[in-house]
Amino acid sequence: MATHTRTHVHVEFANPYLTCDTCGERATGFHDSERCGCDEGSWNEPCGHRVSITSVCPSWNPVDGCTCQADLGLVSHEPARAA
Repeated sequence: MATHTRTHVHVEFANPYLTCDTCGERATGFHDSERCGCDEGSWNEPCGHRVSITSVCPSWNPVDGCTCQADLGLVSHEPARAA
């Protein structure tokens, strides 16, 4: 008799300003069904919605991080709340 277990793979985002397009909460990563081999699909972490994400920081990049203050002046990075 064989026992099989699976560990879900959650990939963390480098950009800390990503938000879920459904609920507006910060998205810290996603479940990657291709890497863990399950057929449950992908979803945003921690909210669990299966939709795209948007950055609330217009100037974020992986090298310099947020450059809004220098490039654009003060920009709000608060997530938009779903209605």
